[in-house]
Amino acid sequence: MKEDLKKYFDEIEHLQYSERLPFHASLFENKAIISKFLWDIHSHNAKKFYINNNTKYNSKLEEYGYITGKLDKKNTDLLMKIFNSCEKIKFDPFDFDSDYVYEPRKNLHDDMIRINNYYKPSKFFFENLPNILNPLKQTLEQENQFYWRVASSRIFEVKPVSKAQGFHKDDQALAIKKLFFYPKGANRKIGSTILIDKKGKETIIELESGSWLLFENSLCEHQAFSSEECVGRPTIEIDLMPDFSTDTKIEYHGINGWYPWIPMQENSMEIKGGLDYKNVYDRNLKRILGLCEINKTDTYRFPCEFSDYYKEGNNVFKEGNNVFEEINEVKENNINIKEDIKEDINRAVEKNGLITFLIVFFKTIPNIFLKKIIKKFK
Repeated sequence: MKEDLKKYFDEIEHLQYSERLPFHASLFENKAIISKFLWDIHSHNAKKFYINNNTKYNSKLEEYGYITGKLDKKNTDLLMKIFNSCEKIKFDPFDFDSDYVYEPRKNLHDDMIRINNYYKPSKFFFENLPNILNPLKQTLEQENQFYWRVASSRIFEVKPVSKAQGFHKDDQALAIKKLFFYPKGANRKIGSTILIDKKGKETIIELESGSWLLFENSLCEHQAFSSEECVGRPTIEIDLMPDFSTDTKIEYHGINGWYPWIPMQENSMEIKGGLDYKNVYDRNLKRILGLCEINKTDTYRFPCEFSDYYKEGNNVFKEGNNVFEEINEVKENNINIKEDIKEDINRAVEKNGLITFLIVFFKTIPNIFLKKIIKKFK
């Protein structure tokens, strides 16, 4: 069943803008809500694991929200070669793996195309970028306060534009951090990055060729800095995510793929006690699509956990049928209910007249609300 669900997700998430249906946004939101919970647990445990196994370190990243550094001469030259080895491509907003968080909004896609040129990672990119990351392993661990690995990567160049996207936070899982490498540096002349740090100070990053910037992109407001006089700012972006051991292997999951929706699906650690990562992933695919029952309420109470019960034999995946037909059937039933109410109102107006209907309507509605209020005080 899991492979079928993944196939459906892959199909709807790669639909063109005009082919999207309203409930597709709900599926995205469901996925994002569950993802945030899982990342919060995973990140907390990864950080706790790191702190318990290392000496205390005062992280500047945690204090200010960003840090910078400089590569040596050899790696600065290598960084430029890596960037130059990558071929310029057209931005494709539907280039992402469905297991990965993606940006779905067309207006932001338009901004990305307007502001940046994008490049496809080369074989030389994958083979040599770990050589640049390896000397930074310990520094990045200490500043992040967790072991890490690469979630995704992308290569782009900020264009000479009069207006950037504007200050924003990325609204990703908080433990995800952006690491920018600047082959030609970052400054007012070629283009840069503007940050508002955790102290509230606005800073235009000024760095030499072969420098890097690590920042908390979902906690610090930031935007690209450019102008029509800028000559363009080459950037290699590496997105870091917490783990229980550090791995500098480069990951690329499409130009619009950022990090796994469910961190545990890719975790290599085996935890004693039988935590089954594949089972957790399978369960949450079913939850997101609404195949599990969810308790609903209109009164305050402690929420119930998602039910793990689902019908294996509900014919969802038989030939000629799919989960979306079931969802559409529910939608059509809701529409039919609304149409029935509309017809009843029309008949009542035709039979008794509009004035009589409105008098009865406004006498009845307050009684309904009053009964609900009295119930809450019982």
